[in-house]
Amino acid sequence: MTEETLKPRKRHRGEAIWSIIWNLIFLFIVNKVPDWDLPFITDRYTMVLWIFNLNIIVQIAGWTLILLLDFRWVWHLVRAVLDAASLVVLLVLYFLYPFDFSMIGGASWLDIVLPVIFIIGMVVSGIGVVIHLIKLIFRRSPDSN
Repeated sequence: MTEETLKPRKRHRGEAIWSIIWNLIFLFIVNKVPDWDLPFITDRYTMVLWIFNLNIIVQIAGWTLILLLDFRWVWHLVRAVLDAASLVVLLVLYFLYPFDFSMIGGASWLDIVLPVIFIIGMVVSGIGVVIHLIKLIFRRSPDSN
C-alpha cells in the first residue's frame, strides 16, 4: 500500500458533520413526539420508537466513523450499513404504520401516500446497499470513487 492509499480523502467531512448534527436533533424530536399528543400518532408509535432510536444511534456512529476515518473502503462499508439500517426502519414503519391521518380533516390521503413513500425508500435503500457493497468489493484503484 502506498502512502496515498492510506491518506484520508477529507471529501465527506461536511456531510458527516451535518449528518451527525441532524441525527442528534432527530433523536431529540422522535423521543419528544409521544409528549406532544399529536392526533395522528397511534399507540404503535411506542412499538417503533426503539427502532428509530437504534437507527439514529447507528447513523451517528457511522457518520462519526466516516468523519474520523474518511477512507474509500470505510465510506462504502459504513454507507452500506447505514442504508441497511434505513431499510430496516422503513420495513418496520411500513408494516406497523404508527400513523392515522384520518383523524385530521382532509389529511387521510397521507395514509395512502406515506406507505408508498416507505416502499420507494426501501427500494432506494436496498439499491444503496448493493451499490456500496459492489464498490467496496470491486475497487478499481486506490484513488477511484
